Amino acid sequence: MAAALFILLATVAVAAETSKAIGIGARGGGYFIGGEWNANLFGGAEINVGIHKNFAIGLLGTYGRTDGAGLELNLDSEDLPQLIEFDDSLKITHYIAELVGTFYFSPDGVWRPFLTTGVGVTFWRVDDQEGNRVEVPDLNDAFFDYEDQQLTVMFGGGMEHFISDNFSIGVAARYHLFTEVLSDFKDERDIGGSDGLDNPTGFFEFGLMLTGYLGSCEDDDEDGVCNDDDRCPETPAGCIVDEETGCELDRDGDGVCDGLDACPDTPAGCEVDAAGCTLDSDNDGVCDGIDRCDDTPEGCEVDEHGCPLDADGDGVWDCRDDCPDTPEDCNVDDKGCPLDGDGDGICDGLDECPGTPQGLEVDDVGCPVSYKIQKELVLVGVTFPVNQATLTPESKEQLDKVVESLKALPHVKLEIAGHTDNSGSREYNIELSQRRAESVRDYFIEQGIDPDRLIAKGYGPDNPKYDNSTAEGRSKNRRVELIRLN
Repeated sequence: MAAALFILLATVAVAAETSKAIGIGARGGGYFIGGEWNANLFGGAEINVGIHKNFAIGLLGTYGRTDGAGLELNLDSEDLPQLIEFDDSLKITHYIAELVGTFYFSPDGVWRPFLTTGVGVTFWRVDDQEGNRVEVPDLNDAFFDYEDQQLTVMFGGGMEHFISDNFSIGVAARYHLFTEVLSDFKDERDIGGSDGLDNPTGFFEFGLMLTGYLGSCEDDDEDGVCNDDDRCPETPAGCIVDEETGCELDRDGDGVCDGLDACPDTPAGCEVDAAGCTLDSDNDGVCDGIDRCDDTPEGCEVDEHGCPLDADGDGVWDCRDDCPDTPEDCNVDDKGCPLDGDGDGICDGLDECPGTPQGLEVDDVGCPVSYKIQKELVLVGVTFPVNQATLTPESKEQLDKVVESLKALPHVKLEIAGHTDNSGSREYNIELSQRRAESVRDYFIEQGIDPDRLIAKGYGPDNPKYDNSTAEGRSKNRRVELIRLN
């Protein structure tokens, strides 16, 4: 038998689907009877039906006969008749029939470990060496056949190995516990009590089994679900499937089925390789698919989205930033350090006077402390001859002060606004104020001020600031104003 087992195990093994199949098997091996514990041979048969790939129910039949270590009746005792042990005098024959259920742990594998349990009835009798039944007396000296039936409870386990789609071999061990239920050994038949009878208490078997399966369903993708029930009939080998539908299970939803997925807990949204493990093309610790910055340089610390950190928000990543504490809104170079075009200590972006000449003291917004141009400034002392637009020498002295400020504040743009009183026609006054504004603009340009910074416009009498009904008011309304445009 050992040689046969070796040959069978050496053959090519295949997984088989036994759901809805009928299995018919033969069993054989050794057994012990409780109370005697001498090894004997047994044989048996089994028929089962697969109701699920993990479960089967069926009928189990077992036959066993002792070979020695029997019992002998001593009728010479002065006490009640009793049985005493005597080698090779009597033999016990067992017939056991049980309804069983079996659970398979790996129903889709070539090797199928299982547990089994059941309930049934055993019939046993005692014969002599010639096969004659033995009779014993009860308490009333009435003789009866020494035999009985008892309710049995069976439990055991084993391993089944498929050698083809329809045949398997295996090993199993089972214990059949004999109870007192259904027993006739009571009342007047309780001769000397159960100890006196020395009735067997159980039947422990161990051996081999060979099973053939009939009517097993077709399972083309060998996923353990019959073709008729399989909604996914082309499941790749090795995938774990839903037991009802036959479709692949994918716990982490990464597109690689459980069973083939080497990384079964992949976060949602991650791209994976053929083994189901996350891809991370830039090696920043954030998987492709979630990584919004998939070209992060090596060594850069990243946020939860896989993008490099920029603590000072200057647009240069921390991993490349030589000045990681740059103030907000400063313009920086490609190393993350603040730019300061005029070298006044106030970075470009925060410097409201970005062209300040070197050496001038500036305030906290980068403008020279000694030079200010108000939003609107009347040029006091800038006068013109009557009905003329020619600057007087005194007017030029006043304008030279403005030129000095404009050179110190090269970013400032101005509107030069000319105004008149209401004497004369409006059209004439507008033309005169325009010429006077242009005279001031021309003088600024002659002194080196960029023309693009200057706009000249005449308003005539339209925007008086003072009362034109008085000589003083009219005199003040004849003015030139500077209006800052930025």
